[in-house]
Amino acid sequence: MSAVQSLKQTALYDRHAALGARMGAFVGYDMPLWYEGIKAEHIAVREKVGIFDLSHMGEIFIAGRQAFDLIQYLTCNDLRRIGDGQCQYTLFPTPEGGVVDDLIVYQINPEDYMLVVNASNIDKDFAWINSHNSFDCTVVNRSDELSLIAVQGPRTDDLLFDIGLKSIRSQQAFTFRRTKLQGHKLTIAGTGYTGERGFELIVDNADALWLWDRIVEHGEKYGLAPIGLGARDTLRLEMAYSLYGSELSDTISVLEANLEWTLRFGPDFIGKEFLVQQKAQGVKRLIAGLTVDQNQGAPRHAAPVYSERGKEIGLVTSGSFSPSLNKGIALALLQTEFTAVDTPVLVDIRGKRVAAKICPLPFYSKA
Repeated sequence: MSAVQSLKQTALYDRHAALGARMGAFVGYDMPLWYEGIKAEHIAVREKVGIFDLSHMGEIFIAGRQAFDLIQYLTCNDLRRIGDGQCQYTLFPTPEGGVVDDLIVYQINPEDYMLVVNASNIDKDFAWINSHNSFDCTVVNRSDELSLIAVQGPRTDDLLFDIGLKSIRSQQAFTFRRTKLQGHKLTIAGTGYTGERGFELIVDNADALWLWDRIVEHGEKYGLAPIGLGARDTLRLEMAYSLYGSELSDTISVLEANLEWTLRFGPDFIGKEFLVQQKAQGVKRLIAGLTVDQNQGAPRHAAPVYSERGKEIGLVTSGSFSPSLNKGIALALLQTEFTAVDTPVLVDIRGKRVAAKICPLPFYSKA
């Protein structure tokens, strides 16, 4: 069996093929990288509305009398901050303060939760959860049973209202609800990855084609465009959202990833002792944002970053050309002393050291 033949396909694969998508291998799936092109798709989401197939993402369910206690022990954010129908961005820290994965927790009720995890880490996360489950609760991986369709962009509310989701305009970010549309069950969550108004619609695989087709059918008048993984990455980078394997890994601590806002230092959790000590001592390196002037190109992953005097001070974790800002942007893991806003640095772009500077995050804002 060839490598291509062995790739998984989502329930929406035939729709991508019919649209002429450029397909490519991504974490074991044959996924659409782009349709019309990354820049055009990026702009469509910023200005109108886009539809994404994110069915490769993982969904793990934890239920039982001590479900809350297990999640509170595994994650570094404070589950007490949310209630039923609310979502929370959080991380699984390692005992050494690194990151097993980042995820979003959905509280159905205090004894029933859904965890949406990164596609590349589904099996690892499932094993990690089970290895620490000495609590009275069950853990079920439903990732292969569910499809996830995201709709993102300023026309999102109009489009989803049009397909029959009449209460969509009142739904807040980082909330979710379970409902039915024409007899089909779906979960609607406001936990997007683009910085735009948007929602994720989670359905059984058997309902994915019906939902995709309904959105597409009603979407033409709103300028709906299918969006591949390429534009998804440039959209998230403009917002400085972390990506596992780039800004997050088991060798980059939660504090070094510039995610201290996710930490609680009350009840115990895995990695708490290390992170308390690291916070007291101060981190020696930190994720920061940098921009380069127009027409100077775009930094890429693993490109070296230097001080003005030529000392290597870190590496780019994610870099790209920003369609919204029309210049190169990057997140980089740098020595902390060089991460103050407006600090001049040099970054390697195609073998040349190009002038750049540290900038505030996120890179992009509608304001």
